[in-house]
Amino acid sequence: MPFDMDEGKRPGLGVVVSLLDVGNGQSRLIMDDVRSDRPVRETSWNFDVFYMHQVHDNAALDEMALSDDVYRDIGIALVARLLALNHRVK
Repeated sequence: MPFDMDEGKRPGLGVVVSLLDVGNGQSRLIMDDVRSDRPVRETSWNFDVFYMHQVHDNAALDEMALSDDVYRDIGIALVARLLALNHRVK
């Protein structure tokens, strides 16, 4: 999928994913809902609602060595939340 085809439009709702080192060799992958009043690429997002988090071993994260099931679950959680935010859940 080419990324150079971006026409610059953005929705009013989205999900921000961040990674926080919580010590003891672990990090928290955090997903927060965000809002924007401007439907363009150069927008500012504002926190809306905490969605979810998962705690993972730093070594596994650093080596991109999480299991296929964990990567799949992260992707499913992200897409499911985006569908829900856009009222596209069946």
